[in-house]
Amino acid sequence: MAQSKEALLPKLDLAGVLTVHIKSVPQAQTFLVKLDTYHSFPQYDVSSVRDSVTVNRSEIYVNSSFRSVGQSFLTIADSTYLLVGAPGDTIHLSILAKRGEGHKQLLVTFVGKNKEVQQYYQAKTQALNDPIQACMNEGMRAVNLVPFKKMMDETYQKQVQFWLDYQTKHTLPDWFKTYETNALNYSDAWLRVYMVWYQTDYQKKKQVIPDSYYAFKNRIKVKNEAVMYQYDYLRFLREQLFWQMRQDKQVLSSQGLLDYAKQQLGLNLGSFFEIWELSGSVDNPNWVKTKFNKPFPAHYQHLVDYIRQRASSNVKFLRSGDKAPNFALVDANDSLITLKQYKGQVVYLSFWFTTCGACIKEMPYENKLVEQFKGKPVKIVSICIGTPGAADNQQLPKWKAASKRFGLKTIDLYANRAWTKTLSENYIVSTYPHYVLIGADGNIIENFADRPSQGITAKIEQALAAGSN
Repeated sequence: MAQSKEALLPKLDLAGVLTVHIKSVPQAQTFLVKLDTYHSFPQYDVSSVRDSVTVNRSEIYVNSSFRSVGQSFLTIADSTYLLVGAPGDTIHLSILAKRGEGHKQLLVTFVGKNKEVQQYYQAKTQALNDPIQACMNEGMRAVNLVPFKKMMDETYQKQVQFWLDYQTKHTLPDWFKTYETNALNYSDAWLRVYMVWYQTDYQKKKQVIPDSYYAFKNRIKVKNEAVMYQYDYLRFLREQLFWQMRQDKQVLSSQGLLDYAKQQLGLNLGSFFEIWELSGSVDNPNWVKTKFNKPFPAHYQHLVDYIRQRASSNVKFLRSGDKAPNFALVDANDSLITLKQYKGQVVYLSFWFTTCGACIKEMPYENKLVEQFKGKPVKIVSICIGTPGAADNQQLPKWKAASKRFGLKTIDLYANRAWTKTLSENYIVSTYPHYVLIGADGNIIENFADRPSQGITAKIEQALAAGSN
């Protein structure tokens, strides 16, 4: 009997590793190599590994944790490549010319097993650029969902047609055909459901949902255990459950979402969704101690153990009373802002990136904090680490555009590549959004602090009272 396509997708491997093997012709100068992996589990977890090709070192192996079939972004000098692989894979590529030898970009080619998988994304980018981001931009500026739906329909058809045409001309492994088909369908579904929330709840636009707006659900499964570890599916599932709760007149809350998920998805998928949803604060020892102190299904115990172990390793870092690491970052006016200049005021830090769905969901609550503590010695500071996969010269424009689009009222700062690395290490940032509460004395009150939507207000009030004594 032939194996189903779903069965070809590897399961979650918490100890999995992806290796990128880079072999270059001799170079006249050193350039950076960076591998960023956005994991599907824990929720919004990010791994970033850096290396370099040098005059005397033309062959390197870059290793990153890689827990399920998914995507990484490989940056070599000024170019970024989207990679897809599975735990245990090695992706090989060659740099064919010296940097600056009459070429605007490095001449890079993928070689070896599954090279056409990686070449697919290069070809897709050249043909369609970034279709999902273009649709998101349209939805955020459109007066209603009608032009957004039209653009989504057209974009989806273009993507599917490109995907079908590519398969007729190239030999691709079955696991990748399954993965990419699901990625196309669930990323499309996620954005359509998300945009209803964004326009109606976030932008407060009163409108009628266009006829056949939800017709896309005919081509997907909401309850789909076969792809439960795929990032695009999980992102869609979260939005879909919130949508269903609104339709059923349920009270929207974090615990309400978890209870509703089990009702709709059953014990197996519902329990995994609960663990995944709670894992968004995996590096917060206080959160993990509170939220994971109950029994979970035995076959998910390894996930719970992983989360507990990871959180416990951070207990010794940035404890209450430790000095908050300083920074010097630019705002939208190119003014340099430091943490030290807010000595004597309570500071609530938020780390985010422009395409982080959970970060965007918190922004209305961050803006409310700004209004609530207006005129008081409190600073709500947002630090953006950029846009995954975007070229270096596009990072600043994309940050400024996102801040304007989301209407941020906070002190809005940007961290370049070097500062992102420093801050990630100093504040132990690996999942987003990440929050830190700092007292008026400049000392840490709580790293891995509660999100604005989780009720941080009371702790800020306490910090204010302590600072005035």
